[in-house]
Amino acid sequence: MTMSITTSSVFKNSAFRRLCGALFASMTASYAIYFASITLVEEITHSSAQMGLMIFCSTLPGFLFGLIAGVVVDRHERIGVLTTSNVLRALVASGFLAAVHFLPPLLLLPAIYLCNFSLAALTQFVAAAEGATVPRLVSAEQIVRANSLFSVSLLAAQGAGLVVLAPLLLKLGGAQAVGLAAVLLNLAATALSATLPRERTSACESRSLSGLWADFKAGWHFIVSDRLTSLVTAQLVLVSSVSLVLSTLAPGFVARDLGLRLEDAIYLVVPVGVGFGLGLVLVGRRKSLHRRERWVNIGLSILGLTLVPLAAMRQAEGTWLLLFLPVAVGLGLGFSLVMIPARAILQEHPPAAMRGRVVAAQLTLANAANTLPLLLAGGLADLIGIRRVLILVALTVLGAAVVSIRHSQA
Repeated sequence: MTMSITTSSVFKNSAFRRLCGALFASMTASYAIYFASITLVEEITHSSAQMGLMIFCSTLPGFLFGLIAGVVVDRHERIGVLTTSNVLRALVASGFLAAVHFLPPLLLLPAIYLCNFSLAALTQFVAAAEGATVPRLVSAEQIVRANSLFSVSLLAAQGAGLVVLAPLLLKLGGAQAVGLAAVLLNLAATALSATLPRERTSACESRSLSGLWADFKAGWHFIVSDRLTSLVTAQLVLVSSVSLVLSTLAPGFVARDLGLRLEDAIYLVVPVGVGFGLGLVLVGRRKSLHRRERWVNIGLSILGLTLVPLAAMRQAEGTWLLLFLPVAVGLGLGFSLVMIPARAILQEHPPAAMRGRVVAAQLTLANAANTLPLLLAGGLADLIGIRRVLILVALTVLGAAVVSIRHSQA
């Protein structure tokens, strides 16, 4: 009963619904263009090196522009930043459409890289603005549930862009159809974000460029000096890296260790989604800050403990399949219990005038930390084996859980 009331009250918030709608539309467009770009690069080059360059162009902006996105968001009116960024996303999608239609393959490749680089750069400003806006649109009692729904919107956008929209449009009309759909989706996101209530506080007034470096240092100083913010930031960075490592190892683990065809692996993701949904329900029932810290501790413990039996699995049938189902549910549950309450703490705990910088700093650290597993996870797995890498990841997560629990008891 409590959960249904909380959910209903959040859904009744029309401004928050529009924010989620803008997130879903714009990210669906970005994921669709990313999928179409990967397809085009493979068709044109048949080169793993070119594919690596494509992925690099999509990850590098997270580090470069994340450093200043939070400062820009805190120095200017956040809805204005969000709306402008969505307008620019629509222009980039238009550029992708024009490039696919007019350019020969030799010129199309750099255009694809540039479009994905630009979309990834704009995403840093959008993410910081959205993260800093959520606490203003909902009450303190609703912020955890609001973050849960926000995460669901992002996951839905990933599925819609990568699994449904892009493959369907590529078959029906090619990459041009994907580009046109992305333009329309970004225009829809622009319209939704433009209708959000504007901020009317002095913290959002634009200041001179001379204070940019001081603002930047102030945001990072707060993260370093505040123990809870430092801990939560580190937890989110760790979970992001673990997620990337698992994504990198998943194809080889499914094919070589579990003996499944890759096209059948999608069914193994379902119990992970069930566990994630269970976590959304659980964290929404407890609203105090201390409860959120406890959920994060529990989530880290579950995540570390479920990685151990995952590394021990030999196949995905019979008894092993019965073991895999609760393990997969546990993985989803662990990720959810860390991500949702940790994000809520990161949004609610810092001063309102500094939320954009704190959120952007966390995203920047996550992008920087993710470059290591992106480069090393596959090679390390080839060297010592996927199972040993999973054990190392499990020990790292369990160590983080111990540190987090000790911090909570201090």
